[in-house]
Amino acid sequence: MSKPIDLKTVKIYEHLKKKPSLENKSFKTLNSESVYDVLSQHSNETVTLWFKLQQSWCNNAYNTFKDYDSYLVLVYLVNTVFQKYSDRFQYLSYIEFYEKNELVIEKINLIEISKELNIPKETIRRKVNFLQNQNIIFRKGKSIYFNNIISKLQRPANSKKMMANFLEKTSQILSKESWFGRSYSKEEIEKFIDEYFTICWQHWFRLQIPFLVRHRSFFGDLETWNVWGSIGISQFTDFSKQVKSRVIEDPRTYADLYLHLLRHTPKNGINASSISEISTIPRATVIRKLKYLLKQKLVMKNKKLEYMLLPSPKNIKSFEENYMHNQKHKAGFVTTIFDLMKNSSFKVE
Repeated sequence: MSKPIDLKTVKIYEHLKKKPSLENKSFKTLNSESVYDVLSQHSNETVTLWFKLQQSWCNNAYNTFKDYDSYLVLVYLVNTVFQKYSDRFQYLSYIEFYEKNELVIEKINLIEISKELNIPKETIRRKVNFLQNQNIIFRKGKSIYFNNIISKLQRPANSKKMMANFLEKTSQILSKESWFGRSYSKEEIEKFIDEYFTICWQHWFRLQIPFLVRHRSFFGDLETWNVWGSIGISQFTDFSKQVKSRVIEDPRTYADLYLHLLRHTPKNGINASSISEISTIPRATVIRKLKYLLKQKLVMKNKKLEYMLLPSPKNIKSFEENYMHNQKHKAGFVTTIFDLMKNSSFKVE
């Protein structure tokens, strides 16, 4: 199986080159379409671990500033640092990266950030000023630097462990295919991420940033999306229990899982207080967001003031397209990490 490799990262696949020239080269690597097909056929097996990873990361994002947009800008800027190291073929470990006293950004292009994040330029300007006021970034001459406070704000210790759990399960599923090879334990995966942190987390941000931007664009803001997502996770948990007890059949593909969840009506929903506890968003804000979701016909409420997803939500086609889009990108991320572990020159003793 083969696919083109970005020339900026081609050196880590140096031993796979067939000819000296790098022009129009292909390398023997994992194929994301094949990975997607296999994971789709086992759609229900990794969803719980994925939700835990996603929810943990997003809750940490919100708790950092109590404002998703500020954190999204911060993550974008951190990713520019990761990209700078990658462009220079430099890869720092988890410890090396977070022990640095200063990290240079070079410059901030507000228009570019606005376009990438689909957030108005003036909002981006306010968020950048906020990061400066918080002494997270500062100017030195013509360059901009991160203060070492970034180590406390954006250090993903818990998310890293949850990612290893998720990737362990996906590797167990993929290892049943002859083209994948052996599976990896969560300890091996976390050790690899620790050793080659900046490139692994760069690919995580490449997944997460567009993921959050898509949801922000659809729901209007990420707080509303997180409230909706908390309802969805509650509903999936109920669905998953019924699958395990054989009350309902196990979905066969990602599309099948999506349809099953839409049609599934749980005995109980989730109330505003529980959503607030899960999402870490204040209850008053949660209630406002719930009113909006009800008005937009994206959720419904029962007599016990519990919320559930609407079986046929408004803009159902957009929901489906976004969901399937996310599964493709998730498969791409999984493919990249295992490519690095299996086919690159990066090794962990």
